[in-house]
Amino acid sequence: MMRLKNFFKGIGVYAAAEVLCLFLALTLSAVGGSLLRLVSMVCTLGMLCCLCINYGWNRAKEDQKQKCDGVIWRGAVYGGVVSLPYILCGVFLCLARAGVVSANGYRWYKLADAPFLQLCNLFSQDITALSLTWGETVFLALCNLLPLVVVWLTYVLCQKGVVPEEFLYRRS
Repeated sequence: MMRLKNFFKGIGVYAAAEVLCLFLALTLSAVGGSLLRLVSMVCTLGMLCCLCINYGWNRAKEDQKQKCDGVIWRGAVYGGVVSLPYILCGVFLCLARAGVVSANGYRWYKLADAPFLQLCNLFSQDITALSLTWGETVFLALCNLLPLVVVWLTYVLCQKGVVPEEFLYRRS
């Protein structure tokens, strides 16, 4: 069973990603136009992925030391912990677009979903979710599964013996 410590580490990864990505997104987008917003999007998504890779890698190494089984489901649970706030944001966005909750909550969605802030702004800089098409809404909601996929994939690869340094220092 996943210990409470790992749960809090996952929430810590989410909080760190949120703060760092919000700072980066707002800083870079304030000084420039579309190109810097695109750079900001790449940087924030890269930062989110790096934090998730680190979390998944550390959880896998800890589980290897403790000789835990269940590679598939444990990695998915760890990824789910990090992704839970993002998944809730995606559900909120769909509810806002459907008119179940206030569509003006889109501006708060962007702040609560900081790694995807610039991606949201590429689709619509408006403050209402009604400015999005259903296709854009579903795409943005599905993007919130990125942390789950990254943590799970990193966890599984680490359990299989893949070492990330091999990718960095491989000769061509």
